[in-house]
Amino acid sequence: MKERINKLAKQNLGKIVEIRRELHQNPEIGFHEFKTAALIKKELDKLGIPYKGEVAKTGVVGLIEGKYPGKTVLLRADMDALPIHEETDCEYKSKIPGMMHACGHDGHVAGLLGAAMILNELKDEISGNIKLVFQPAEEGPGGAKPMIEEGILENPKVDAAFGCHLWPSYPSGKIIFKEQEMMAHPTAFEIEIQGVGGHGSLPEKTVDPIIVGCQAVINFQNIISRNISTLTPAVLSCCSIKSGEAGNVIPDTLTIKGTIRTFDENLTAEILERMDQILKGLTLAYNAKYKFDIDRMYPTLINDKNLFDIAKKSLSEALGEENIVILENPLMGSEDFSYFGKNIPSNFFLIGAKDDQEEIETFLHHPRLRWNDSNLETSSKALAQVAYDYLKIN
Repeated sequence: MKERINKLAKQNLGKIVEIRRELHQNPEIGFHEFKTAALIKKELDKLGIPYKGEVAKTGVVGLIEGKYPGKTVLLRADMDALPIHEETDCEYKSKIPGMMHACGHDGHVAGLLGAAMILNELKDEISGNIKLVFQPAEEGPGGAKPMIEEGILENPKVDAAFGCHLWPSYPSGKIIFKEQEMMAHPTAFEIEIQGVGGHGSLPEKTVDPIIVGCQAVINFQNIISRNISTLTPAVLSCCSIKSGEAGNVIPDTLTIKGTIRTFDENLTAEILERMDQILKGLTLAYNAKYKFDIDRMYPTLINDKNLFDIAKKSLSEALGEENIVILENPLMGSEDFSYFGKNIPSNFFLIGAKDDQEEIETFLHHPRLRWNDSNLETSSKALAQVAYDYLKIN
């Protein structure tokens, strides 16, 4: 079966490359993936795979039913692009100004459609079902949770879920795993410092929000370095500070936006409490006011031990043990695939997509991100293989 899956992946590569390039040229942001969903439905229609559309607005869920009864495994791909202007010179670059598939989701959709082509060809030899989940809005606010709330884990009931992500910091052909905690729990925050503006020549008549905001940013860093064990992973990054326009006017307000990453939701709560204490103290000292808005986002992504073992064995045999990389430490990135793990056993892995031919090394969310279409053969083969092997074992 390994050889058959490999042959089908090679056979279908040209088609899924076409799909990937069409998606790349027509990126759409979260919950607006209407053309993307239409393309997915068209391809599922060609394969004769039944599906339900408009799940969580733009999501699509297909179902491949094996010839024999058995369990149901879910395979997921996210669909959305980012509000980034593409700076590559590839012939299939984005046609939409200010919009780009800078996180590889065009490849995720194409790879899952490739896996669907393989598994649909093999369905007479499959015991159980494969749900194909094309999910909107992974980049935020997150489409996994509303899709789950709309019942995609039922009818038939899903027993396990697998997902993957193209990862350009590892060489092409590598599969990257980690058991248990793999990606972080993210929290977004926005702080508004409210002062009293005035002329820059009369600072004593003002309450300067820039002074308060700058001290807040510096003090926030001490939370990580002085309040949390050095053995505990945690990140607090202030990524945007905006205030004022003129060079001779002290503004009324300052806005800080940032992110917190941990693997412990209680630890995140502690960090947020310390931030609030710092803001209270500073604004009291300077006679300012503040608003502190918090968005506790996705849970920690945790890979089920049993599914990790199954996927590791399956892909070691299919792709070669030399191509399997086991991470020692988790990643501070986040993924709303973690919501599946809150409900059912799940496993998420990365697919190396680094192209040694590229002169400039780029990572995800970069305007010059490029990766080779040949990685689609790996992703479609990997998803099909883990789904087939899971159902065979179970």
